[in-house]
Amino acid sequence: MLTLSEFAKLKASANLATSVLDKRFFEPFISNRNRLEGLPRQAEFEKSLRAETADPLWMLTRQWQLGEFQGEDAGTACQAKILSEEQEPGVLAISGKASKKYDPSQTPLEPEVEHEAVEVNLFLQVQMGRQFFRILSEQGRKRLRPAFLERFPLSSDQNAQDREGVLFAQTVLGKFPDGHAILQAMTDGTFQDWVNNEAAFKAADRNLLTTTIAEQFQVWYKALYYQGESGQNAWTPERMEYNFHLEMPNPENGKTVVLEADQYASGKLDWSSFDENVRSTPSEIQQTGQLRVGVQTFIPTPLQYSGIPNPRFWQMEDGQIDFAKIQSGTTGLLSMLITEYGITYSNDWFVLPYPMKINTYCEVKNILVTDVFGQHVLIEPTFTDPEVAWHEFAMFRHNERHDLQSPRNRFYLAPSILKLQQSEPLEKVNFMRDEMTNMVWAIENTVPSIAGGGREVKLIRPRFSPLDEPDNPESKVRYLAGTSVPENWIPFIPVHKNGSEQEIRLQRAKIPNAPAPSSLLLKEQQPVHFIEEEEVPRAGVIVKRAFKRTRWIDGKTILWVGRTKTTGRGEGWSGLMFDRLLPIEKKGE
Repeated sequence: MLTLSEFAKLKASANLATSVLDKRFFEPFISNRNRLEGLPRQAEFEKSLRAETADPLWMLTRQWQLGEFQGEDAGTACQAKILSEEQEPGVLAISGKASKKYDPSQTPLEPEVEHEAVEVNLFLQVQMGRQFFRILSEQGRKRLRPAFLERFPLSSDQNAQDREGVLFAQTVLGKFPDGHAILQAMTDGTFQDWVNNEAAFKAADRNLLTTTIAEQFQVWYKALYYQGESGQNAWTPERMEYNFHLEMPNPENGKTVVLEADQYASGKLDWSSFDENVRSTPSEIQQTGQLRVGVQTFIPTPLQYSGIPNPRFWQMEDGQIDFAKIQSGTTGLLSMLITEYGITYSNDWFVLPYPMKINTYCEVKNILVTDVFGQHVLIEPTFTDPEVAWHEFAMFRHNERHDLQSPRNRFYLAPSILKLQQSEPLEKVNFMRDEMTNMVWAIENTVPSIAGGGREVKLIRPRFSPLDEPDNPESKVRYLAGTSVPENWIPFIPVHKNGSEQEIRLQRAKIPNAPAPSSLLLKEQQPVHFIEEEEVPRAGVIVKRAFKRTRWIDGKTILWVGRTKTTGRGEGWSGLMFDRLLPIEKKGE
Protein backbone atom coordinates (compact mmCIF):
# COMPACT_ATOMS: atom_id res chain seq x y z
CA MET A 1 0.00 0.00 0.00
CA LEU A 2 1.05 3.59 -0.68
CA THR A 3 1.57 6.01 2.11
CA LEU A 4 -0.17 9.35 2.14
CA SER A 5 2.97 11.21 1.15
CA GLU A 6 3.77 8.83 -1.74
CA PHE A 7 0.18 9.16 -3.03
CA ALA A 8 0.45 12.94 -3.01
CA LYS A 9 3.72 12.87 -5.01
CA LEU A 10 2.20 10.48 -7.61
CA LYS A 11 -0.87 12.67 -8.02
CA ALA A 12 1.24 15.78 -8.47
CA SER A 13 3.37 14.14 -11.20
CA ALA A 14 0.22 12.94 -13.00
CA ASN A 15 -1.27 16.44 -12.95
CA LEU A 16 2.00 17.82 -14.34
CA ALA A 17 2.04 15.29 -17.19
CA THR A 18 -1.60 16.12 -17.98
CA SER A 19 -0.90 19.83 -18.13
CA VAL A 20 2.09 19.31 -20.43
CA LEU A 21 0.00 17.05 -22.66
CA ASP A 22 -2.74 19.64 -22.90
CA LYS A 23 -0.28 22.38 -23.89
CA ARG A 24 0.75 20.35 -26.94
CA PHE A 25 -2.67 20.92 -28.43
CA PHE A 26 -3.17 24.55 -27.40
CA GLU A 27 0.32 26.15 -27.56
CA PRO A 28 2.72 25.99 -30.53
CA PHE A 29 5.93 24.11 -30.11
CA ILE A 30 9.23 25.48 -31.53
CA SER A 31 11.12 22.71 -33.23
CA ASN A 32 14.73 22.92 -34.36
CA ARG A 33 16.04 21.34 -37.52
CA ASN A 34 19.73 20.95 -38.03
CA ARG A 35 21.65 20.86 -41.27
CA LEU A 36 24.79 18.78 -41.53
CA GLU A 37 27.59 21.10 -42.65
CA GLY A 38 31.30 21.41 -42.05
CA LEU A 39 32.26 23.80 -39.29
CA PRO A 40 35.88 24.90 -39.72
CA ARG A 41 37.55 26.23 -36.61
CA GLN A 42 40.82 27.21 -38.25
CA ALA A 43 41.84 29.85 -40.73
CA GLU A 44 42.96 27.23 -43.25
CA PHE A 45 40.23 25.51 -45.27
CA GLU A 46 42.39 22.65 -46.52
CA LYS A 47 41.22 20.07 -43.98
CA SER A 48 37.61 21.20 -44.15
CA LEU A 49 37.45 20.89 -47.93
CA ARG A 50 38.61 17.27 -47.68
CA ALA A 51 35.19 16.35 -46.23
CA GLU A 52 36.72 13.55 -44.17
CA THR A 53 34.26 10.98 -42.82
CA ALA A 54 35.15 9.07 -39.68
CA ASP A 55 32.28 6.54 -40.02
CA PRO A 56 30.98 6.11 -43.59
CA LEU A 57 28.43 3.50 -42.47
CA TRP A 58 26.89 5.99 -40.07
CA MET A 59 26.51 8.56 -42.86
CA LEU A 60 24.86 6.02 -45.17
CA THR A 61 22.49 5.07 -42.36
CA ARG A 62 21.55 8.69 -41.76
CA GLN A 63 20.89 9.19 -45.47
CA TRP A 64 18.58 6.18 -45.41
CA GLN A 65 16.78 7.46 -42.31
CA LEU A 66 16.24 10.90 -43.85
CA GLY A 67 14.84 9.43 -47.05
CA GLU A 68 17.59 10.56 -49.38
CA PHE A 69 17.58 7.20 -51.15
CA GLN A 70 13.95 7.53 -52.18
CA GLY A 71 13.42 8.34 -55.86
CA GLU A 72 11.52 11.52 -56.75
CA ASP A 73 9.99 12.65 -60.01
CA ALA A 74 12.37 15.61 -60.39
CA GLY A 75 13.28 15.19 -64.01
CA THR A 76 15.81 17.41 -65.73
CA ALA A 77 14.61 19.80 -68.43
CA CYS A 78 15.41 18.34 -71.84
CA GLN A 79 13.41 20.56 -74.20
CA ALA A 80 11.99 24.06 -74.24
CA LYS A 81 9.73 25.86 -76.70
CA ILE A 82 9.55 29.65 -76.78
CA LEU A 83 6.55 31.52 -78.19
CA SER A 84 7.57 35.03 -79.25
CA GLU A 85 6.52 38.03 -81.31
CA GLU A 86 9.02 40.11 -83.25
CA GLN A 87 8.94 43.31 -85.26
CA GLU A 88 11.54 45.71 -86.62
CA PRO A 89 11.30 49.51 -86.34
CA GLY A 90 12.02 51.19 -89.65
CA VAL A 91 11.52 54.90 -88.91
CA LEU A 92 13.95 57.07 -86.95
CA ALA A 93 12.28 60.28 -85.77
CA ILE A 94 14.31 63.19 -84.46
CA SER A 95 12.07 64.97 -81.99
CA GLY A 96 10.95 68.33 -83.31
CA LYS A 97 13.02 68.13 -86.50
CA ALA A 98 12.49 65.35 -89.04
CA SER A 99 11.83 61.66 -89.63
CA LYS A 100 13.56 59.29 -91.99
CA LYS A 101 13.71 55.63 -92.86
CA TYR A 102 16.33 53.64 -91.04
CA ASP A 103 18.17 50.62 -92.44
CA PRO A 104 20.33 48.86 -89.82
CA SER A 105 22.34 47.07 -92.49
CA GLN A 106 23.83 50.38 -93.64
CA THR A 107 24.78 52.17 -90.42
CA PRO A 108 24.46 51.65 -86.65
CA LEU A 109 22.24 53.91 -84.62
CA GLU A 110 24.94 56.10 -83.09
CA PRO A 111 26.11 57.74 -86.35
CA GLU A 112 22.52 58.22 -87.48
CA VAL A 113 21.69 60.05 -84.26
CA GLU A 114 24.93 61.91 -83.55
CA HIS A 115 26.23 62.92 -86.99
CA GLU A 116 26.69 66.60 -87.67
CA ALA A 117 28.30 68.73 -90.31
CA VAL A 118 32.07 68.75 -90.26
CA GLU A 119 33.46 72.17 -89.37
CA VAL A 120 35.00 73.93 -92.34
CA ASN A 121 38.49 74.96 -91.26
CA LEU A 122 41.90 75.21 -92.88
CA PHE A 123 42.63 71.53 -92.24
CA LEU A 124 39.48 70.37 -94.07
CA GLN A 125 40.16 72.75 -96.97
CA VAL A 126 43.71 71.42 -97.35
CA GLN A 127 42.63 67.80 -96.93
CA MET A 128 40.07 68.14 -99.71
CA GLY A 129 42.45 70.15 -101.88
CA ARG A 130 45.17 67.49 -101.62
CA GLN A 131 42.70 64.79 -102.61
CA PHE A 132 41.55 66.84 -105.60
CA PHE A 133 45.15 67.24 -106.75
CA ARG A 134 45.69 63.52 -106.26
CA ILE A 135 42.72 62.76 -108.51
CA LEU A 136 44.08 65.17 -111.13
CA SER A 137 47.42 63.34 -111.09
CA GLU A 138 45.76 59.94 -111.38
CA GLN A 139 43.85 61.16 -114.44
CA GLY A 140 46.98 62.63 -116.04
CA ARG A 141 45.98 66.27 -115.54
CA LYS A 142 48.69 67.44 -113.15
CA ARG A 143 49.42 70.42 -115.39
CA LEU A 144 46.01 71.91 -114.48
CA ARG A 145 46.97 72.56 -110.85
CA PRO A 146 47.98 76.26 -111.25
CA ALA A 147 44.52 77.13 -112.59
CA PHE A 148 42.84 75.71 -109.47
CA LEU A 149 45.34 77.41 -107.16
CA GLU A 150 44.42 80.72 -108.73
CA ARG A 151 40.68 80.11 -108.85
CA PHE A 152 40.25 78.53 -105.37
CA PRO A 153 42.97 79.99 -103.10
CA LEU A 154 43.19 79.12 -99.41
CA SER A 155 42.22 81.67 -96.80
CA SER A 156 41.78 81.38 -93.04
CA ASP A 157 41.31 83.53 -89.96
CA GLN A 158 44.31 82.89 -87.74
CA ASN A 159 44.39 83.29 -84.00
CA ALA A 160 47.68 84.20 -82.36
CA GLN A 161 46.92 81.83 -79.49
CA ASP A 162 46.52 78.95 -81.96
CA ARG A 163 50.24 78.35 -82.38
CA GLU A 164 49.82 75.05 -84.21
CA GLY A 165 47.29 76.59 -86.57
CA VAL A 166 49.62 79.50 -87.39
CA LEU A 167 52.48 77.14 -88.26
CA PHE A 168 50.15 74.95 -90.30
CA ALA A 169 48.90 77.94 -92.29
CA GLN A 170 52.46 79.05 -93.07
CA THR A 171 53.17 75.57 -94.44
CA VAL A 172 50.20 75.04 -96.76
CA LEU A 173 49.13 78.47 -98.00
CA GLY A 174 49.76 78.76 -101.73
CA LYS A 175 50.49 75.04 -102.17
CA PHE A 176 46.98 73.58 -102.19
CA PRO A 177 43.59 74.87 -103.34
CA ASP A 178 40.49 75.27 -101.21
CA GLY A 179 38.99 71.79 -101.67
CA HIS A 180 35.78 72.68 -99.86
CA ALA A 181 35.21 75.64 -102.19
CA ILE A 182 35.69 73.29 -105.16
CA LEU A 183 33.04 70.94 -103.74
CA GLN A 184 30.63 73.82 -103.15
CA ALA A 185 31.13 74.96 -106.74
CA MET A 186 30.35 71.46 -107.99
CA THR A 187 27.18 71.40 -105.88
CA ASP A 188 25.75 74.77 -106.98
CA GLY A 189 26.74 74.36 -110.66
CA THR A 190 29.33 77.16 -110.90
CA PHE A 191 32.19 74.67 -111.29
CA GLN A 192 30.96 73.48 -114.69
CA ASP A 193 30.43 77.03 -115.94
CA TRP A 194 33.95 78.04 -114.91
CA VAL A 195 35.54 74.95 -116.50
CA ASN A 196 33.72 75.50 -119.79
CA ASN A 197 34.81 79.13 -119.93
CA GLU A 198 38.40 78.69 -118.80
CA ALA A 199 40.78 79.28 -121.71
CA ALA A 200 43.58 77.19 -120.16
CA PHE A 201 41.50 73.99 -120.44
CA LYS A 202 41.19 71.95 -123.59
CA ALA A 203 38.01 70.22 -124.70
CA ALA A 204 39.21 66.87 -123.35
CA ASP A 205 40.11 68.52 -120.04
CA ARG A 206 36.68 70.10 -119.70
CA ASN A 207 34.90 66.83 -120.34
CA LEU A 208 37.08 64.94 -117.85
CA LEU A 209 36.82 67.60 -115.13
CA THR A 210 33.03 67.86 -115.24
CA THR A 211 32.40 64.10 -115.35
CA THR A 212 34.97 61.63 -114.02
CA ILE A 213 37.03 63.90 -111.79
CA ALA A 214 34.03 65.69 -110.30
CA GLU A 215 32.26 62.38 -109.63
CA GLN A 216 35.29 60.76 -107.99
CA PHE A 217 35.84 63.81 -105.79
CA GLN A 218 32.25 63.89 -104.54
CA VAL A 219 32.17 60.13 -103.91
CA TRP A 220 35.42 60.33 -101.93
CA TYR A 221 34.14 63.10 -99.67
CA LYS A 222 30.80 61.36 -99.09
CA ALA A 223 32.60 58.18 -98.04
CA LEU A 224 35.11 59.99 -95.83
CA TYR A 225 32.74 61.75 -93.41
CA TYR A 226 29.30 60.41 -92.57
CA GLN A 227 26.94 63.36 -92.45
CA GLY A 228 23.60 61.73 -93.27
CA GLU A 229 21.13 62.63 -95.93
CA SER A 230 19.11 65.20 -94.00
CA GLY A 231 22.13 66.74 -92.24
CA GLN A 232 20.15 67.07 -88.99
CA ASN A 233 21.20 65.41 -85.77
CA ALA A 234 19.19 64.76 -82.62
CA TRP A 235 21.19 67.02 -80.30
CA THR A 236 19.09 69.27 -78.06
CA PRO A 237 21.28 72.22 -76.97
CA GLU A 238 19.11 73.30 -74.04
CA ARG A 239 19.26 69.77 -72.61
CA MET A 240 22.76 68.89 -73.85
CA GLU A 241 21.42 65.46 -74.81
CA TYR A 242 20.23 63.58 -77.87
CA ASN A 243 16.48 63.20 -78.29
CA PHE A 244 14.99 60.73 -80.77
CA HIS A 245 12.64 57.77 -80.99
CA LEU A 246 12.00 54.71 -83.15
CA GLU A 247 8.54 53.90 -84.47
CA MET A 248 7.12 50.38 -84.71
CA PRO A 249 5.33 49.29 -87.88
CA ASN A 250 2.36 47.68 -86.09
CA PRO A 251 0.01 50.05 -84.20
CA GLU A 252 -1.84 48.97 -81.07
CA ASN A 253 -5.35 50.25 -80.35
CA GLY A 254 -4.94 52.86 -83.06
CA LYS A 255 -1.71 54.27 -81.60
CA THR A 256 1.89 53.91 -82.69
CA VAL A 257 4.30 52.18 -80.33
CA VAL A 258 7.61 54.03 -80.08
CA LEU A 259 10.93 53.54 -78.30
CA GLU A 260 12.05 56.85 -76.87
CA ALA A 261 15.64 57.80 -76.07
CA ASP A 262 15.42 61.42 -74.91
CA GLN A 263 18.33 61.38 -72.46
CA TYR A 264 21.08 59.79 -74.52
CA ALA A 265 24.50 61.41 -74.21
CA SER A 266 26.87 58.60 -73.22
CA GLY A 267 28.11 57.73 -76.73
CA LYS A 268 26.94 54.09 -76.56
CA LEU A 269 23.36 52.97 -77.14
CA ASP A 270 21.94 49.88 -75.47
CA TRP A 271 18.53 48.46 -74.62
CA SER A 272 18.46 50.41 -71.34
CA SER A 273 18.61 53.71 -73.29
CA PHE A 274 15.04 53.23 -74.57
CA ASP A 275 11.65 53.56 -72.90
CA GLU A 276 8.39 52.33 -74.39
CA ASN A 277 5.65 54.83 -75.17
CA VAL A 278 2.72 55.37 -77.54
CA ARG A 279 1.92 58.29 -79.84
CA SER A 280 -1.35 59.25 -81.46
CA THR A 281 0.21 60.92 -84.50
CA PRO A 282 2.88 58.83 -86.22
CA SER A 283 5.20 60.18 -88.87
CA GLU A 284 4.16 60.36 -92.51
CA ILE A 285 6.61 57.61 -93.50
CA GLN A 286 4.82 54.33 -94.10
CA GLN A 287 6.39 51.09 -92.88
CA THR A 288 5.90 47.67 -94.42
CA GLY A 289 7.18 45.52 -91.54
CA GLN A 290 4.98 42.72 -90.28
CA LEU A 291 4.52 41.23 -86.83
CA ARG A 292 6.18 37.81 -86.82
CA VAL A 293 4.83 35.17 -84.41
CA GLY A 294 6.85 32.00 -84.10
CA VAL A 295 7.79 29.06 -81.91
CA GLN A 296 11.40 28.00 -81.51
CA THR A 297 12.64 24.80 -79.87
CA PHE A 298 15.83 24.61 -77.82
CA ILE A 299 17.72 22.20 -75.61
CA PRO A 300 18.24 23.81 -72.19
CA THR A 301 21.88 24.17 -71.20
CA PRO A 302 22.97 24.23 -67.54
CA LEU A 303 24.18 27.65 -66.46
CA GLN A 304 27.97 27.95 -66.46
CA TYR A 305 30.16 30.76 -65.23
CA SER A 306 33.75 31.19 -64.14
CA GLY A 307 34.38 29.64 -60.72
CA ILE A 308 31.15 27.64 -60.54
CA PRO A 309 31.45 24.67 -58.10
CA ASN A 310 30.90 21.13 -59.30
CA PRO A 311 27.34 19.89 -58.80
CA ARG A 312 28.49 16.61 -57.18
CA PHE A 313 29.79 16.70 -53.63
CA TRP A 314 32.69 14.31 -54.16
CA GLN A 315 33.92 15.84 -57.42
CA MET A 316 37.35 17.43 -57.28
CA GLU A 317 37.40 21.18 -57.85
CA ASP A 318 39.98 22.85 -60.08
CA GLY A 319 42.29 25.68 -59.17
CA GLN A 320 39.85 28.42 -60.23
CA ILE A 321 37.65 27.87 -57.17
CA ASP A 322 38.99 29.20 -53.89
CA PHE A 323 36.41 29.36 -51.11
CA ALA A 324 39.04 30.63 -48.72
CA LYS A 325 39.03 34.00 -50.49
CA ILE A 326 35.34 34.63 -49.87
CA GLN A 327 35.29 37.61 -47.55
CA SER A 328 32.23 39.21 -46.04
CA GLY A 329 31.61 41.44 -43.05
CA THR A 330 28.70 41.73 -40.68
CA THR A 331 26.78 43.83 -43.21
CA GLY A 332 27.67 41.75 -46.27
CA LEU A 333 24.27 40.15 -46.66
CA LEU A 334 24.28 40.45 -50.43
CA SER A 335 27.70 38.77 -50.67
CA MET A 336 26.49 35.87 -48.55
CA LEU A 337 23.35 35.47 -50.66
CA ILE A 338 25.39 35.35 -53.87
CA THR A 339 27.77 32.85 -52.29
CA GLU A 340 24.85 30.68 -51.13
CA TYR A 341 23.38 30.78 -54.63
CA GLY A 342 26.67 29.82 -56.26
CA ILE A 343 27.39 26.95 -53.86
CA THR A 344 23.93 25.46 -53.33
CA TYR A 345 21.59 26.42 -56.18
CA SER A 346 23.85 27.07 -59.16
CA ASN A 347 22.92 23.76 -60.83
CA ASP A 348 19.19 24.62 -60.76
CA TRP A 349 19.40 27.19 -63.56
CA PHE A 350 19.33 26.64 -67.31
CA VAL A 351 20.09 28.84 -70.30
CA LEU A 352 18.08 29.00 -73.53
CA PRO A 353 20.17 30.47 -76.40
CA TYR A 354 17.45 32.55 -78.08
CA PRO A 355 18.93 34.13 -81.27
CA MET A 356 17.84 37.58 -82.40
CA LYS A 357 18.73 39.86 -85.28
CA ILE A 358 19.81 43.41 -84.64
CA ASN A 359 17.06 46.04 -84.73
CA THR A 360 14.51 43.50 -83.44
CA TYR A 361 11.80 44.32 -80.91
CA CYS A 362 10.89 41.00 -79.32
CA GLU A 363 8.28 39.91 -76.80
CA VAL A 364 8.49 36.44 -75.21
CA LYS A 365 4.95 35.27 -74.55
CA ASN A 366 5.71 32.07 -72.64
CA ILE A 367 8.09 29.10 -72.43
CA LEU A 368 6.98 25.44 -72.45
CA VAL A 369 9.52 23.21 -70.70
CA THR A 370 9.51 19.41 -71.06
CA ASP A 371 11.47 17.23 -68.64
CA VAL A 372 12.89 13.74 -69.14
CA PHE A 373 9.70 12.17 -67.70
CA GLY A 374 7.54 13.80 -70.37
CA GLN A 375 5.87 16.34 -68.11
CA HIS A 376 5.20 19.83 -69.47
CA VAL A 377 5.56 23.03 -67.46
CA LEU A 378 4.30 26.36 -68.82
CA ILE A 379 6.36 29.37 -67.72
CA GLU A 380 4.78 32.80 -68.15
CA PRO A 381 6.04 36.30 -67.33
CA THR A 382 5.88 37.11 -63.64
CA PHE A 383 3.42 39.99 -64.00
CA THR A 384 0.75 37.65 -65.45
CA ASP A 385 0.37 35.91 -62.08
CA PRO A 386 -2.01 37.98 -59.89
CA GLU A 387 -0.38 36.67 -56.70
CA VAL A 388 3.05 38.07 -57.54
CA ALA A 389 2.08 40.96 -59.82
CA TRP A 390 2.45 43.43 -56.96
CA HIS A 391 6.20 42.97 -56.97
CA GLU A 392 6.95 42.59 -60.66
CA PHE A 393 10.41 41.28 -61.35
CA ALA A 394 11.77 41.39 -64.88
CA MET A 395 15.18 41.75 -66.43
CA PHE A 396 15.91 43.38 -69.80
CA ARG A 397 12.48 44.94 -69.89
CA HIS A 398 11.84 48.51 -71.01
CA ASN A 399 10.16 51.04 -68.77
CA GLU A 400 6.63 51.91 -69.88
CA ARG A 401 5.74 55.58 -69.96
CA HIS A 402 2.07 54.82 -70.40
CA ASP A 403 -0.42 52.73 -68.46
CA LEU A 404 -1.26 49.45 -70.15
CA GLN A 405 -4.06 47.16 -69.06
CA SER A 406 -1.92 44.21 -70.17
CA PRO A 407 1.82 44.93 -69.59
CA ARG A 408 4.32 43.58 -72.08
CA ASN A 409 7.60 41.78 -71.65
CA ARG A 410 9.56 43.30 -74.54
CA PHE A 411 13.22 43.69 -75.37
CA TYR A 412 14.89 45.71 -78.12
CA LEU A 413 18.24 44.54 -79.52
CA ALA A 414 19.65 47.85 -80.68
CA PRO A 415 21.97 47.96 -83.74
CA SER A 416 24.68 49.73 -81.75
CA ILE A 417 28.40 49.83 -82.28
CA LEU A 418 30.67 47.22 -80.70
CA LYS A 419 34.08 48.86 -80.94
CA LEU A 420 34.68 52.59 -81.10
CA GLN A 421 37.76 54.68 -81.81
CA GLN A 422 37.56 58.23 -80.55
CA SER A 423 39.90 61.12 -81.20
CA GLU A 424 41.11 63.73 -78.77
CA PRO A 425 38.35 66.26 -78.10
CA LEU A 426 37.78 68.94 -80.68
CA GLU A 427 35.89 70.84 -77.99
CA LYS A 428 35.63 70.37 -74.27
CA VAL A 429 33.45 72.58 -72.10
CA ASN A 430 33.16 72.20 -68.34
CA PHE A 431 29.85 73.49 -66.94
CA MET A 432 30.44 74.35 -63.28
CA ARG A 433 28.16 75.84 -60.63
CA ASP A 434 29.38 78.86 -58.70
CA GLU A 435 27.12 79.38 -55.69
CA MET A 436 29.06 82.44 -54.53
CA THR A 437 28.02 84.36 -57.65
CA ASN A 438 24.74 82.44 -58.18
CA MET A 439 25.53 81.47 -61.75
CA VAL A 440 26.97 78.71 -63.90
CA TRP A 441 30.29 79.00 -65.71
CA ALA A 442 31.02 77.29 -69.01
CA ILE A 443 34.80 76.87 -69.05
CA GLU A 444 36.25 76.23 -72.50
CA ASN A 445 39.09 73.82 -71.78
CA THR A 446 39.53 72.81 -75.44
CA VAL A 447 38.50 74.75 -78.54
CA PRO A 448 38.90 73.92 -82.26
CA SER A 449 42.15 74.65 -84.03
CA ILE A 450 42.42 75.48 -87.73
CA ALA A 451 45.08 72.76 -87.89
CA GLY A 452 42.35 70.13 -87.52
CA GLY A 453 42.30 69.04 -83.88
CA GLY A 454 41.62 70.84 -80.65
CA ARG A 455 43.88 73.14 -78.70
CA GLU A 456 43.90 73.44 -74.94
CA VAL A 457 43.08 76.81 -73.43
CA LYS A 458 44.94 77.73 -70.27
CA LEU A 459 44.40 81.38 -69.47
CA ILE A 460 45.50 82.81 -66.15
CA ARG A 461 44.34 86.33 -65.60
CA PRO A 462 44.72 88.35 -62.38
CA ARG A 463 41.50 89.28 -60.66
CA PHE A 464 42.41 92.95 -60.77
CA SER A 465 45.33 95.06 -61.98
CA PRO A 466 47.65 96.48 -59.33
CA LEU A 467 47.63 100.23 -58.62
CA ASP A 468 51.14 101.64 -58.77
CA GLU A 469 50.61 105.26 -57.76
CA PRO A 470 47.19 106.56 -56.59
CA ASP A 471 46.09 110.05 -57.56
CA ASN A 472 46.02 111.06 -53.93
CA PRO A 473 49.16 110.02 -52.08
CA GLU A 474 47.24 110.03 -48.80
CA SER A 475 44.73 107.43 -50.01
CA LYS A 476 44.59 104.28 -47.93
CA VAL A 477 42.02 102.26 -49.90
CA ARG A 478 40.89 101.95 -53.51
CA TYR A 479 37.43 101.18 -54.93
CA LEU A 480 37.07 98.27 -57.36
CA ALA A 481 33.84 97.98 -59.33
CA GLY A 482 34.43 94.31 -60.07
CA THR A 483 37.09 91.69 -60.50
CA SER A 484 37.80 89.91 -63.78
CA VAL A 485 37.83 86.28 -64.92
CA PRO A 486 39.71 84.55 -67.77
CA GLU A 487 38.31 84.98 -71.27
CA ASN A 488 37.46 81.29 -71.58
CA TRP A 489 35.02 81.50 -68.65
CA ILE A 490 31.57 82.21 -70.15
CA PRO A 491 28.82 83.01 -67.62
CA PHE A 492 25.29 81.59 -67.63
CA ILE A 493 22.89 83.55 -65.44
CA PRO A 494 19.46 82.39 -64.16
CA VAL A 495 16.42 83.95 -65.84
CA HIS A 496 12.70 83.27 -65.57
CA LYS A 497 11.04 81.06 -68.12
CA ASN A 498 8.41 82.62 -70.33
CA GLY A 499 5.10 82.81 -68.49
CA SER A 500 6.48 81.58 -65.17
CA GLU A 501 7.57 83.41 -62.05
CA GLN A 502 9.11 80.38 -60.31
CA GLU A 503 10.79 78.22 -62.93
CA ILE A 504 14.14 79.41 -64.21
CA ARG A 505 16.65 78.48 -66.88
CA LEU A 506 20.22 79.50 -67.63
CA GLN A 507 20.98 82.12 -70.26
CA ARG A 508 24.39 82.75 -71.76
CA ALA A 509 25.77 86.14 -70.79
CA LYS A 510 29.00 88.01 -71.45
CA ILE A 511 31.70 89.61 -69.38
CA PRO A 512 32.30 93.24 -70.48
CA ASN A 513 35.02 93.54 -73.14
CA ALA A 514 35.33 89.74 -73.35
CA PRO A 515 35.45 88.01 -76.77
CA ALA A 516 32.73 85.69 -78.02
CA PRO A 517 32.93 81.94 -77.26
CA SER A 518 35.17 79.90 -79.55
CA SER A 519 33.42 76.51 -79.25
CA LEU A 520 30.43 75.44 -81.28
CA LEU A 521 28.81 74.06 -78.13
CA LEU A 522 28.32 77.60 -76.83
CA LYS A 523 27.57 79.53 -80.00
CA GLU A 524 25.34 77.20 -82.03
CA GLN A 525 22.20 78.78 -80.54
CA GLN A 526 21.83 82.35 -81.76
CA PRO A 527 21.17 85.00 -80.71
CA VAL A 528 20.39 83.67 -77.20
CA HIS A 529 21.67 80.40 -75.80
CA PHE A 530 19.57 78.75 -73.08
CA ILE A 531 20.25 75.69 -70.90
CA GLU A 532 17.73 74.07 -68.61
CA GLU A 533 18.69 74.69 -65.00
CA GLU A 534 18.40 71.06 -63.88
CA GLU A 535 20.86 69.90 -66.54
CA VAL A 536 23.77 71.34 -64.54
CA PRO A 537 23.77 69.64 -61.12
CA ARG A 538 26.10 70.41 -58.26
CA ALA A 539 28.66 67.98 -59.66
CA GLY A 540 28.61 69.82 -62.98
CA VAL A 541 28.85 68.30 -66.46
CA ILE A 542 31.55 68.06 -69.13
CA VAL A 543 30.49 68.10 -72.79
CA LYS A 544 32.90 67.03 -75.55
CA ARG A 545 32.90 67.00 -79.35
CA ALA A 546 35.21 64.54 -81.05
CA PHE A 547 35.67 62.42 -84.15
CA LYS A 548 34.37 58.88 -83.81
CA ARG A 549 35.19 55.91 -86.01
CA THR A 550 33.77 52.40 -86.18
CA ARG A 551 33.42 49.49 -88.57
CA TRP A 552 29.97 48.06 -89.32
CA ILE A 553 28.82 44.51 -90.09
CA ASP A 554 29.51 44.81 -93.83
CA GLY A 555 33.09 45.95 -93.19
CA LYS A 556 32.37 49.57 -94.04
CA THR A 557 34.23 52.22 -92.06
CA ILE A 558 32.15 55.08 -90.67
CA LEU A 559 33.67 58.37 -89.46
CA TRP A 560 31.55 61.09 -87.89
CA VAL A 561 31.57 63.90 -85.33
CA GLY A 562 29.63 63.20 -82.14
CA ARG A 563 29.16 64.53 -78.63
CA THR A 564 29.26 63.02 -75.18
CA LYS A 565 28.30 64.29 -71.74
CA THR A 566 29.92 63.10 -68.52
CA THR A 567 29.91 64.09 -64.86
CA GLY A 568 31.86 67.21 -64.00
CA ARG A 569 34.39 67.99 -61.28
CA GLY A 570 32.11 69.59 -58.73
CA GLU A 571 31.45 73.16 -57.72
CA GLY A 572 33.96 75.98 -57.94
CA TRP A 573 34.51 79.68 -57.51
CA SER A 574 35.48 82.09 -60.22
CA GLY A 575 36.68 84.82 -57.86
CA LEU A 576 34.20 87.29 -59.37
CA MET A 577 33.28 90.03 -56.88
CA PHE A 578 31.74 93.49 -57.12
CA ASP A 579 31.95 96.72 -55.10
CA ARG A 580 35.19 96.00 -53.29
CA LEU A 581 37.36 98.29 -51.15
CA LEU A 582 40.98 97.16 -51.34
CA PRO A 583 43.95 98.46 -49.37
CA ILE A 584 46.64 100.31 -51.29
CA GLU A 585 50.04 98.75 -50.88
CA LYS A 586 52.70 101.40 -51.31
CA LYS A 587 56.23 100.69 -52.32
CA GLY A 588 58.69 100.31 -49.49
CA GLU A 589 56.05 99.37 -46.93
